[in-house]
Amino acid sequence: MIDEILEHHILDHSLNFFGLPLTQVSLMMLIVSAVILFVFIFAAHRKTGRLRTVAEMFVMFVRDDLVLPNLHEKGRKLVPFFCSLFIFILFSNYLGMLPWARTVTANISVTAGLALISLFIIVGQSIKNNGFWGFTKTFIPGGVPWWLIPLMFPLEVLSLIIRIFVLAIRLFANMTAGHIMLISLISFIFIIGMNSIKAGFVSVAPVITMTLFVSILELLVAVIQAYVFTLLSVIFTSLQLEVH
Repeated sequence: MIDEILEHHILDHSLNFFGLPLTQVSLMMLIVSAVILFVFIFAAHRKTGRLRTVAEMFVMFVRDDLVLPNLHEKGRKLVPFFCSLFIFILFSNYLGMLPWARTVTANISVTAGLALISLFIIVGQSIKNNGFWGFTKTFIPGGVPWWLIPLMFPLEVLSLIIRIFVLAIRLFANMTAGHIMLISLISFIFIIGMNSIKAGFVSVAPVITMTLFVSILELLVAVIQAYVFTLLSVIFTSLQLEVH
């Protein structure tokens, strides 16, 4: 039973959605995207209101606290991308906590896709700002003797690949860890109940209390993971824009 609940973090089962061959994760991503579009289009068409204020807070937070402090004026054109990245991860984390929903950021294929998109943005912006030769020079640390360049260049390229790998793995691992913890807590009831039915009933209250506590903690983790993924993407972009 537990393996069936957790397998969607790695496997993605296909389903027939009104004749369209979709997977469960793909369907959930479409739902998340539709919710985001509805919320922000609705907020954009309102001159005032709490929803518009909250939407503007999201954009201003990403722009003023994440992008501009690290990328300065070069990053102003990238604000829409990083806003989309932050909001998509945040909404995916929260909507995935609903009953019978799927947390798409707890699927390795989704986090790998987000990390690869960040890689394309990093490389593309570096080439755009520095040219192809300038982009290659970002992999050569300043002051390195010429005879060390053949060693340092591949190491720096590998460093960029590892950063992208870390982006994918840390989001996947953190979101999956919360689900494993919740399932482990609930499993205690059945494990204890196998030895004693009375003890199983007694364990329900403390286990449910701990489950609620972890669920509340997951609300905080959902925001933190969206923030960290976006912040690291911004920092990695800034590192690749600097020619040594």
